[in-house]
Amino acid sequence: MKYTVHFVPHTHYDAEVFMTEAQTLELGYSILLGAMRELEINPDYRFALDQTCYIAPFLKNYPEERERLERFIAEGRLEITCGMHVMPDVNIPCGESFIRQVMEGKSWCRRELGVEIGTGWLLDTFGQHAQIPQLMRGCGFDVNVFQRLGTYDGPTEHYWRGLDGTKLFCHRMRGSYALLYPLPGTLPEFKRFVDQRLDILRPHALTPHLLAISGADLTHVQPHVAAMFEAYHKEFDDVEFRFSTPREYFDTIRDLAEFPEVTGERNPVFQGTYSARIKIKQTNRHLECQLLDAEAAQAMGSLAGADAPEEGVDDAWRGVLFNQFHDIICGCQTDAVYEHVMERYTIAEARTGDVREPALKALADQVDTSGEGVPIVVLNPLSWERTDVVECWVGFVDDSIHELEVRSSSDELAPCDLLAVERHPTGGIKRARILFIATDVPSMGYEVYRVLPASGEALETPLDTNQPPFFHADMHTDIMESDLYRLEIDAWNGAIRSLIHKPTMWDAVDPERPYAGTIAKERDFGNFWEYNGHCKGDAFLPMNRSHPLPTPGEERADFSHLYGGDGRVTKGQARVEYNVGFAFGTGYFATRVRLYPGIERVDIHTTLINGDKRVRYRAAFPTSLRQGAITHEIPFGAVERPEGEFPAQSWMDVSDGTRGLAILNRGLPGNNVEQGVAMLSLLKCTALDEGYGEVGGYTRDKKTSDGYELGVRHEFDYALVPHGGTWREADLVRRGQELNRPLIPVKTAPSAGRLPARHSFVQVAHPSVAASALRRDGERLVLRVYETQGREARGVTVTVTADLASAWVADLLGNTQDGLAVASDGRSIDLDLQPFQIVTVVLECAPSS
Repeated sequence: MKYTVHFVPHTHYDAEVFMTEAQTLELGYSILLGAMRELEINPDYRFALDQTCYIAPFLKNYPEERERLERFIAEGRLEITCGMHVMPDVNIPCGESFIRQVMEGKSWCRRELGVEIGTGWLLDTFGQHAQIPQLMRGCGFDVNVFQRLGTYDGPTEHYWRGLDGTKLFCHRMRGSYALLYPLPGTLPEFKRFVDQRLDILRPHALTPHLLAISGADLTHVQPHVAAMFEAYHKEFDDVEFRFSTPREYFDTIRDLAEFPEVTGERNPVFQGTYSARIKIKQTNRHLECQLLDAEAAQAMGSLAGADAPEEGVDDAWRGVLFNQFHDIICGCQTDAVYEHVMERYTIAEARTGDVREPALKALADQVDTSGEGVPIVVLNPLSWERTDVVECWVGFVDDSIHELEVRSSSDELAPCDLLAVERHPTGGIKRARILFIATDVPSMGYEVYRVLPASGEALETPLDTNQPPFFHADMHTDIMESDLYRLEIDAWNGAIRSLIHKPTMWDAVDPERPYAGTIAKERDFGNFWEYNGHCKGDAFLPMNRSHPLPTPGEERADFSHLYGGDGRVTKGQARVEYNVGFAFGTGYFATRVRLYPGIERVDIHTTLINGDKRVRYRAAFPTSLRQGAITHEIPFGAVERPEGEFPAQSWMDVSDGTRGLAILNRGLPGNNVEQGVAMLSLLKCTALDEGYGEVGGYTRDKKTSDGYELGVRHEFDYALVPHGGTWREADLVRRGQELNRPLIPVKTAPSAGRLPARHSFVQVAHPSVAASALRRDGERLVLRVYETQGREARGVTVTVTADLASAWVADLLGNTQDGLAVASDGRSIDLDLQPFQIVTVVLECAPSS
């Protein structure tokens, strides 16, 4: 068979990995000018260009070349692919971030160049989850090009069916995006080279057309290629080489064969990246949540009639989106780049605060907070009524207030504790950090709580401990209880010996390994990409290598429960907690374990200071489950996975169908269950001392030793949820969101606002449907919901607190499609969702009278 090779010149633009953003742009400008020179002199030449973080600065710095670039696009010889701000990792950021990447990239291309991008170009992303088909199709892509294989080993082209049934046409590059790069400059060498490389493609092709992408990381085009093609065609007739764009290739082959349909995901790839430079992952998750909260506050404020500016959100998002470039968020960069990444986060956090704080204040100013005490408007950004913890500072000039209490809008006493107190000379409270439990705060709404001088009214609490307030009754065992859980903790080292889920009376801890929560410090001779195995970043196959928990006593590992310190239990009305800290080998370990009344999780806050090179840290929880299904949350969904470390969003679960244990996390994507042990990867301490390869701007003088994390203090937040039934019955999607998006306290002066002391702005009336975003878009509101449990959800009623003029279903970018009927109450609509389906709704509120 004679094959036609569609040769696509490109460069893989590594936005910031081994060189800073500014240094990378300078090289990128040179590369693009060279490509445009080839396009100018050779009418057959083609080039694929991606990522608006590259294209936009080029046109800003070289406006004289805009007309030429636009001409090449109009001629169909230069194709803009990817359609995103950067080529992101898709496993670590949340699903909303993926959509914002496309919104940023496609809107720029439409606004500045007048083009619509249809070719997805995730060619170097480190694995892809099972909701990618729905996300990409919903964002307007009809094809996806990538090189990381996952477990699929069929034809190069195929349809990938996602969790909701959406199908996406895909091309998996068998020989990488540098298949025909660099091409030799003599015909004999060229012939040997292409024969060898094309043999990689031929066995998997269903058509006589082969896609051969040519270019590597930040590489220049090859001017001699056209001459080599011409010389080859004169001597040989087995292959026709043709310059093509990706779109030309897919338009050629789409109807030439019956392409198979596949399901599943393309994970895991590069397991070490789930915990390398972990602060990047943690800060990303923190800012994603802050930005989503800011948008929700703006939207709720507009429903309340507040005058809060809409500007600034996009600028705040942009810095977060840039840091989601796959090599950045995966932690594979030099120290100089890492410093730039964290500086970019600092700027993004400031910009987020500039949007979030005025939006919260504008909303709180509309609420009636009149009355005694210090009013706190407790805002719930999530789409269900919830009971959860609130922490904030209060201060008093009056020096006669010695104790405090907190009351709800209905004057109910709330459990409250003082976490930290500064007192006047009289003993009265000057400042205090308080923790209280807010009960049934309305969905996407608020309730006003009041901090008052204590009245002396007693409040019963289900919290209990075996330890009295001022001394140890038991030197070796600390017991803590709530209405839901009973914990037995080793008083010396914090290891959880027993964790009983009271509704089922099931003990989640393996009695033969009674050290749940221990921190394992293990030898790790890998680099940023892999554990105990070097990888140059160019592996194409998944590497789900087994990483079981070592046995205490093994030389290759150390454990926090083999050390000890002076653990203490503190009990109040709102929480009972255990604290301990001690030297851990050459470093330091501390942990706090908390229970609350009525809250379905056990919160853990862990501190680590590393003192060793080439180690990794994991939190380990040996369970009493001998077998069970392992489920991980992915963006907009959940999937069952085998044993091994995979990237998860905010939770993972192991369950035998009648009971299970979930671990929730804040920005800790490396989740693993092996041999009955649930493990959370906390920290990988490594560098590139052994080198990497002189590609993409890397040279041996590039410093990476900060990756060892020596002497750096790290803080980690995660939680345990023992439960009956499966992850669905445990409502783990809600529990994970609650940990990551806490209730928001907004302090304000007492005032007679026009809104009541308790109010919901948006309600989503279905237990398996959740809102992922609520934001303003000019005069309209955009609400995104998704089905969370893999079950059909019919008759989902969405109600807002304003009269609706109109409502539409939209694509994921907010482009309206079909109209929705507004119910007779004028304020609600009904939706039907397929399992794991994502639906975006655009709402236009009627003018207020």
